Amino acid sequence: MNIEDQNIRTNFRHYLEDITIKYIPAFAISTIAIISYFAYSDLFIRHSVNAFYTRLIPLAIGISLLIFHYINKGKNRNIEFNWYNVYTLSALLMMYAKYLVYLPFEGESFSVTGIIVLIFAVALDYKVSLRTAILSFFGPLAATVVIFLFFAELPDSKWVNYTNLFPMTIIAFIANRAYYKLRFKLFESNYLLNLEKQNTKELYEESLSTNEYLQEKNDKIEQQKKSIITANKELRKLSQTKDKFLSIISHDLKTPFNSIIGFSNLLSEHYEEFSDEDRKKYINVIDKSANNTYKLLDNLLEWSQLQYNKDELKLESTNLFLLGNEIINLLKQTADDKGITLINKIDAGIEVNVDINKIKSVMRNLISNAIKFTYTKGTVTLLSHHANGTIELCVADTGIGIEQDKINRLFDISEKVSTPGTNNETGTGLGLLLCDEFIKLHNGKLSVVSEPGHGTTFKFTLQQINDTNQMLTQVKSTQ
Repeated sequence: MNIEDQNIRTNFRHYLEDITIKYIPAFAISTIAIISYFAYSDLFIRHSVNAFYTRLIPLAIGISLLIFHYINKGKNRNIEFNWYNVYTLSALLMMYAKYLVYLPFEGESFSVTGIIVLIFAVALDYKVSLRTAILSFFGPLAATVVIFLFFAELPDSKWVNYTNLFPMTIIAFIANRAYYKLRFKLFESNYLLNLEKQNTKELYEESLSTNEYLQEKNDKIEQQKKSIITANKELRKLSQTKDKFLSIISHDLKTPFNSIIGFSNLLSEHYEEFSDEDRKKYINVIDKSANNTYKLLDNLLEWSQLQYNKDELKLESTNLFLLGNEIINLLKQTADDKGITLINKIDAGIEVNVDINKIKSVMRNLISNAIKFTYTKGTVTLLSHHANGTIELCVADTGIGIEQDKINRLFDISEKVSTPGTNNETGTGLGLLLCDEFIKLHNGKLSVVSEPGHGTTFKFTLQQINDTNQMLTQVKSTQ
């Protein structure tokens, strides 16, 4: 017998103990009551003391079993289970003992009906091994045969009655074993089914664990994929930045120097040949080219510094109205040359904590662009709106406007969006990129509203916060 079979039989024994002990009170009380009734009948109705004596042993075993059950409280289960089987067997032996009392007497009318019923009752609930069952069913039968053959004479008229016990006992034995086997097979099936369920559950839990492990791996792979995509975007951005620098250095920075060098050479070599008007004209060209080159270099240096110090902010408290006046004064000459009026309508009471140099750069670039794309006698106006701690600054012009498809590409470094100004001024688009980056560093947003022929308004937001540490905290939380 292998270990699994041993486990099944051991567990089957425990199962039999469980169901037996569970129903002992009901079984014992009902059988004690029945046996007590027959004991009373034997003594006071049939007046058979010997028959009464056959009831005493089962009664004693049954009552003691009931008492032990309540005292034991499920502790000594094996003893209680065996006691129950002894009680069941004693009821069977009680009926054989009655045969020994009644069968030898010719005058007594006796039937085997009671013992047949009891045999089958025992057969259905007698929970013992095969060897014990053989001894229990056929041992008493064999003992009575020996008694009637050698020790007590049985009347001839009772032999037929007595021999009816043989087929009944055999049938009861077969019923007992069949019922026992059926119980065992059902238990075995349930046991194996539960074992299979347990194995299935373990496999399921193992598969869940494996799935969780695979999911973790997939998540890591997905995270790595996202990191690679982000890294690729950064690489593309760096590549585009490099291309932008090369474009500015090779073309946009070289072009104004050609004008400066060309006209300065003309003046240097042929100064006496030109009239004062021509000289003044050439000097103005050199001046404008030099100023444009300076602005371009300034933006280029700021852009370069931004690439290496993206998170660096030096926050200081400043008044936006005064800051606007400072930029207007700086660009007033350029605006006057084109006949453009600069107006500052920023609320004079607005105080903010900002990196002053970066906000100056933003305002300077936006106002310069507005002047570039505004016709003579036009206006460039600085406006402000504030609500819930947020300041919105606007640079509005009455210039040529921007087409929608170009607006969508203004802040993309990979796009070349450059339109000549109203006086054919040139630009690189680098200034707007700087503005966008600086405003983002301040936890703000730069946007454009424009319609061709009806001017353009650039808007950017800032946080109206008086506490510098609070501003730094908010800025860092978004980076």
